[in-house]
Amino acid sequence: MVTTFLHWSLQLIEVCAVSSKKKKTHSVSQIKKIESVQRRFTNRLLCCRGLRYSERLAKLGVVSLELRRLHLDLIYVYKLLFGMVDADVPVLFVVNNADTVTRGHDHKLFVQQSRIDAREHFFSNRVIQSWNSLPATPEDFSSLACFRRFLQQTDLSKFIIGSD
Repeated sequence: MVTTFLHWSLQLIEVCAVSSKKKKTHSVSQIKKIESVQRRFTNRLLCCRGLRYSERLAKLGVVSLELRRLHLDLIYVYKLLFGMVDADVPVLFVVNNADTVTRGHDHKLFVQQSRIDAREHFFSNRVIQSWNSLPATPEDFSSLACFRRFLQQTDLSKFIIGSD
């Protein structure tokens, strides 16, 4: 039953992550609605009855859907910046071209200026703050596998809106 849930959950988060590239689920109420599916399912498992949501997730070895979406978004940015996805990166992001960076990593992104407010909810603007806040070293960007491992070890809880 747990593996069925994990498979179903992965499919749900893939759909959410892909659709989030076009439209951001940015309000707390929308995030809580999506997360409630996983909350209800984990609460129905006999081994998790009476536990808080965060405890149920830890016991099952899964992360919240919102955190999983953030991980997938950051992995997608990595793929875009390093040419693993065929896309016009200058249209999506303004990339740091400076040779010297005083803080953080060398792959900083900047928010594109826009006359309308709709752009602030686009994928390309939503991920910039979390991407630029990554405490990454050049070794963390050496391959996709290293970057995924780095994300698993990094605390991204300050970017999670719908917390327990």
